[in-house]
Amino acid sequence: MKWLVPLADLDFDEKEIETVTDVLRSKWLTMGQVTQSFECRFADYVGVKHAVAVANCTAALHLANAVLDIGPGAEVILPSLSFVATANAVLYTGATPTFADITSLENLNISPRAIERHINQRTRAVTVMHYG
Repeated sequence: MKWLVPLADLDFDEKEIETVTDVLRSKWLTMGQVTQSFECRFADYVGVKHAVAVANCTAALHLANAVLDIGPGAEVILPSLSFVATANAVLYTGATPTFADITSLENLNISPRAIERHINQRTRAVTVMHYG
């Protein structure tokens, strides 16, 4: 069997480069006007009062697990095909990641049937991530 799983296909143009340069020139890499504007616009878009931007998906997953009070003794079901941060975010809380298989070689996302097989009394959450 021969197949290729691309991790990313970045396609930046001058607008993205200009926007990043503007943020760098503002000397506010975090918590500046751009971040505040993004949080407000995102909150409006999804219809909530507040949104919090974080540095990366690892931080977001860790925060999501913490907010759900996931900790020692708990298990979280994860896709077996994902970046290591998906499991690390569970480990940061003291919980145990449990890996469920993908659906198929044509559908690289977590299998609902595999999720069902892993559910037990310690299961507190299922993290559904796109493989890339």
